[in-house]
Amino acid sequence: MVAGPIERPTQLLPQFHGESRPTLVMIRSGLTQAPWGLFKKIVIADNVPDFVQLIYATPRHYDGASLLLATTLFSVQIYCDFSGYTDMALGLARMMGYNLVINFRQPYSSSSIGEFWRRWHISLSTWFRDYVYIPMGGRRV
Repeated sequence: MVAGPIERPTQLLPQFHGESRPTLVMIRSGLTQAPWGLFKKIVIADNVPDFVQLIYATPRHYDGASLLLATTLFSVQIYCDFSGYTDMALGLARMMGYNLVINFRQPYSSSSIGEFWRRWHISLSTWFRDYVYIPMGGRRV
């Protein structure tokens, strides 16, 4: 649950104060998303590191294609790790009748670094913007 999403009190607390009423659509959606997140975490993110670590431990023993594959798999690993936890949290919450914010929006299909950052761990990015960047002056300083 610490992987996100990071919820704002104004979004989450009202849901706790009211009666939770999951609908059949919410339960079905959660029953799809939570196992998908578990799959991403356990099957992909937890198995990729073995290959990546093997290549990165002795990179001079491998050619460029192997290094590129290891780097690509590392990016898949970190995405599946973070988004897997988030999908589990979103799915479980939805099955209990709570709506949490979307946290990842296909960041690897971004066309720029800025767009990637806006799509990657959205709740963390907006939290830093609102509670660190803007209070410190934002673009004014």
